[in-house]
Amino acid sequence: MISHSPEQAAIASELERQLTAYEDGLRELLQRRWDPELYRELSDRFDGMQMQATLLPKLAASWTELLITRVDLTHALWALSSPSRVNGKVVAYHARHKVLIEEVRRKCREYIAKGERVSA
Repeated sequence: MISHSPEQAAIASELERQLTAYEDGLRELLQRRWDPELYRELSDRFDGMQMQATLLPKLAASWTELLITRVDLTHALWALSSPSRVNGKVVAYHARHKVLIEEVRRKCREYIAKGERVSA
């Protein structure tokens, strides 16, 4: 059976890079007034990352939790009466979302390390 670890390592490396860009954009979105264009960009980026994540089976559970926290965070943001203010619910959902981003990032690094061992 052929190992797909080098290919998965490459996907994981790109996903890790995309997660960092997504997290930076999300932080920017939360720090300034509501920006529909930035929100759309982040949504598109997340959709692309989701396609990559499906190619990395070890991410399935963590990615599902990340997706749920993203939905929760999005709903909390949309529910704000004043989009320029972040409330406790948004802060809490963002904190949980960040924990899961880091968990997915850690699992990506495991794929990367495994791929490097296989290709060495």
